[in-house]
Amino acid sequence: MAHETATFDGFPSGPYACAETLPNDIVIALRPMFEGHCNMEHPSPYHDTALRGIAPFERCGFASLESLYEWFDRYTGTLDECGFKVYVYDVPGPFVRSGRNRQAVFAADRATLLETFALDLHPVQLDMFGADA
Repeated sequence: MAHETATFDGFPSGPYACAETLPNDIVIALRPMFEGHCNMEHPSPYHDTALRGIAPFERCGFASLESLYEWFDRYTGTLDECGFKVYVYDVPGPFVRSGRNRQAVFAADRATLLETFALDLHPVQLDMFGADA
């Protein structure tokens, strides 16, 4: 998840990393998410005991699209309205570190951009009663 106009060392940045470079109206719109994500369900890489921080050459991400949607579950509409998109990268395994709560960090210089697309505001949910119900 990143914003194309907010970059860090030329790399598109996510809502936490680029807050200082975004227009004030976007920061205000995202404030409830920033405040709601100050917990152990959404730890920073420094508070995630599996990651133990993030190096200057690393960027935050998710190993799967499902993990991204779980992390931002109540804020996808706001993030979409603010111009954030999903960026999909191919990163060799040795250059990715997985955290405890769905997040991952990866070496930006080893990431190859595969595609970008708008957030799906209505992710497919499993049918509880089967297709024939």
